[in-house]
Amino acid sequence: MKAERLPKNARLPALTPIEPVTDAQFEQYYDLRWRVLRAPWKQPRGSERDEREDDSCHLMVLDNDGRIIGVARLHMNTPQQAQIRFMAVETRQQRQGIGKKLLLALEDKAREWGAEEIIFEARANIAGFYKRFGYKTLAPGNTLFGNIYHYKMHKHL
Repeated sequence: MKAERLPKNARLPALTPIEPVTDAQFEQYYDLRWRVLRAPWKQPRGSERDEREDDSCHLMVLDNDGRIIGVARLHMNTPQQAQIRFMAVETRQQRQGIGKKLLLALEDKAREWGAEEIIFEARANIAGFYKRFGYKTLAPGNTLFGNIYHYKMHKHL
């Protein structure tokens, strides 16, 4: 499932991972990341970004009304190893296959870039989601904001 890159004024297909291209899309993209991954723990705006934003593949999924309902990012750590970060789906749209679409598109992009492995840290409460797609737990990961436990996970492509 490849992500599509569309012209700025094209009608965007719903529920298909695509790359944000306009400033408005990126603004909404980062807003969703912040609202789902940072705001519930009272983290400031800006905490949803890091130094790898410019050299990463950003994907989003839109609903039928063109609203961003899922986001994810992929970057390369080495020529062989890709890393997923900041994967988030709107709370109301979770468990509807959006995360699956994002994950499979990120895997395709990693293969396209020549990666042999994908790694990331998954929040403990959703590690089972990734296991269904062949990811294995390597070790305990970081504890974010003092109470969000993570597992280091990986998959050979």
